Amino acid sequence: MKGPAGDAMEELPDSILEAAAIWYARMREPEADVGRAAERRRDFEAWLAADPRHERALEETERLWGALERPVAWALAAEARSGSRLQPAASPMVKSGPLRWRGAPRRAAWPLPMRVAAVAACLLLLVVAGGVWKDDIAIGLASDHASAVGERTPVTLADGSRILLNTRSAVAVDFGPAARHVRLLRGEAWFEVSSDAARPFTVETPQGSVRVTGTSFGVRRDEGATRVNLVEGGVALSLPGSLETLGLVPGQQAQLSAEGISDPAPFDRTAATAWLRGQLVFYDTPLAEVVAALNRYRPGRIVILDEELHRLKVSGVFTTDDPDAALTVIADTLPVSVTRLTRYLVLLR
Repeated sequence: MKGPAGDAMEELPDSILEAAAIWYARMREPEADVGRAAERRRDFEAWLAADPRHERALEETERLWGALERPVAWALAAEARSGSRLQPAASPMVKSGPLRWRGAPRRAAWPLPMRVAAVAACLLLLVVAGGVWKDDIAIGLASDHASAVGERTPVTLADGSRILLNTRSAVAVDFGPAARHVRLLRGEAWFEVSSDAARPFTVETPQGSVRVTGTSFGVRRDEGATRVNLVEGGVALSLPGSLETLGLVPGQQAQLSAEGISDPAPFDRTAATAWLRGQLVFYDTPLAEVVAALNRYRPGRIVILDEELHRLKVSGVFTTDDPDAALTVIADTLPVSVTRLTRYLVLLR
């Protein structure tokens, strides 16, 4: 077993970083309508006040945009010789205009939504790539087994137990004479545990632990929560530092989070285990959840720019080997425009 993953486990969630980048881009854009400008400012301040992490994310976004503007400033002298000038914009917290080229030749200005998308694209590529890079290093040092994006990696442990790691997942293993411990550092894993009453098998995450003797079950880490699906046998769930446990029977699932352990509930086994067969199954699933799932199986990010699109419903069966095929279906069946800025950044609006 290797050392702890360190501060990378406490990094800001991608969803918050994405929202900060989009707000940063929106606040940089001028708004001729005074009423709309005031409404945008109120919405921005409400978002900023909703979670202390939002301010941290905005500060990180501003820092990264400052890093982008420095090369722009270095280019001013060279551009002046050709009669063009690039005017850097200031912080979104003060009144300012967007980045613009002045002088001839001058291209037609992009429509406002695309200018916002372009700024957000630059920020998202920096913010998400930087966070992933730091996270990958820390988890690589802490893990014993890991899978890359889009891969499913089988692992056979010393006791004969088997683990299947889903895309971009990692575990650290610690087996001793009296107990068997596995830490799920990231992602999702399916466990087929060999029975050994003298050595209980425990899966640990920051939200709690899953204790078994011999069973088949899945564990997935999301932002601030851990979900457990039980297919065979029995498990006991507990929160960190608590002696109280909640048992599950086959066909039940529960979630562990800072709020506690949810009540056991039935789950759709076909959908929950679809990834074991290389599939993604959605039944009237909100687009935001579909995009979150697709993002786990492809490099880069798919980002929803318009809040009202989050609740659109998606149904279908897709292969994990080609997650972009789902984007084609979404564009064909929903009122959604798909903009592929690069292979690593796709915008839905």
